[in-house]
This record gives sequence, C-alpha cells and structure tokens, in this order.
Amino acid sequence: MSKLKDLIDRIVEFGTNEKIESENKTLEIKRLLVGIYAEYLKVETEFDETDYEEPLRLDYDGIRSIVTEHFPDFGWYHSAWESHKINEDADLVTEDSIDDLTDIIKDLIEVQWRLENNSEKDGLYQFEFLMKHHSEQHLVNLLKYLKDKDE
Repeated sequence: MSKLKDLIDRIVEFGTNEKIESENKTLEIKRLLVGIYAEYLKVETEFDETDYEEPLRLDYDGIRSIVTEHFPDFGWYHSAWESHKINEDADLVTEDSIDDLTDIIKDLIEVQWRLENNSEKDGLYQFEFLMKHHSEQHLVNLLKYLKDKDE
C-alpha cells in the first residue's frame, strides 16, 4: 500500500506543484505511470459500505495548466478507433496527451483524498474503479504516445 501511495503522491505533484523538481520530467512520469499501472493490475479491493462524504470538485483547468507548464512539448496525436479490430478503413481519433495526464492526475487526487479522509478500503476501491473505467485508457494511450514520440 505504501508503494501505491508514494506513486500517487508523486504523480499528483505534476498537476498541483508548479515548482516540481525533476532531472527529467518525461522519463520520471513514464516510470511513475508504469508503476501505477503495475499496482492497478495487482490490486484487490472490496467495497466499503460506509457512507462517506464525497470529495470536493476539482479544478480541471488549474490542473491542466500546471501539467502544460511541466510538459510543454506534449501535444495532440492520433489513435485508431477500435484498434483491436483489423479494419482497412480504420477511423482515426485525435487525442490530447495533456488531457490524458490531467485526467489521470485528477482521478488520483480523488483517490488520494479518499485514502486520507475516508479509508484505505474506500481509496483502493475507488482507485480500481477509476482506473478500470477511465484512467487506464488515458494511461495506455499516453505511454504509447510517449514511446512513439521518442522514436
């Protein structure tokens, strides 16, 4: 659990701390995203029946602004819709790497809040839920974008 918490805390900094220090932000965020993905693939959760207060709404634009400052060379890219199907006339979709990272950070801020204010059980459940239904696709797309961008 402490490894997951450390990963979350550091990734969140890239969207909340304007003065983050890192020798190589792109390499660090890649390593952190791979680490968080590995934690997601092995996490086992159980729903917490407690009726907790919901976290506050997050400022997407503020987070996005900080992410943009840290990664000014991140940009738009294409991916194929339904890439798992072989289709001669595949539809291309335009994606946004800044949005990918912003959404991942936004979801992780919620998980961080739940871990700190609700319970470990609630935080882990929300981590798994948000990854499965939202962040996982952003994470995979962003890692593919970064890999392709480096070639």
